[in-house]
Order: sequence, then structure tokens, then C-alpha cells
Amino acid sequence: RSLSRRKVALTGAEFASLKEVAKRPMQRTIPDEHRDRLIAAGYIREVVHHSGGANALALTGAGIRRLEAGE
Repeated sequence: RSLSRRKVALTGAEFASLKEVAKRPMQRTIPDEHRDRLIAAGYIREVVHHSGGANALALTGAGIRRLEAGE
């Protein structure tokens, strides 16, 4: 489910994608490989909104803490 409880090393581009999800959770603007890695690391999750059936991305608690740490 998650790579581990430890902090996962992210590239600068992956961290930028994490920040993008925080700003625009309803817009799928990050590369698929970043999405998959951030989900595997436990920093984001996919959310399905039943009304429109649209997929969105949401930060997890770990993702919020990672952004607050600034790295």
C-alpha cells in the first residue's frame, strides 16, 4: 500500500507535483508516473466524486506533513 512509514526521496519534479495537487486537487495536471509514485509513497490518494464520476487527487496526512516540511 505505501512504500514505508519513512520519508520517501522525491525528485524536485515529484515534489512540485505534490505541491500542484495541494493547489489544484480537481485538475489532473501532474504526470502519471508522478501520480503513481506519490500514491505508492502514501502522499496522495485518488478520490472519486460520485456525482460527476470525476477522479481527483487529494493529499493524505503524510502528504500535508511533507509539504509543511518543505522538502
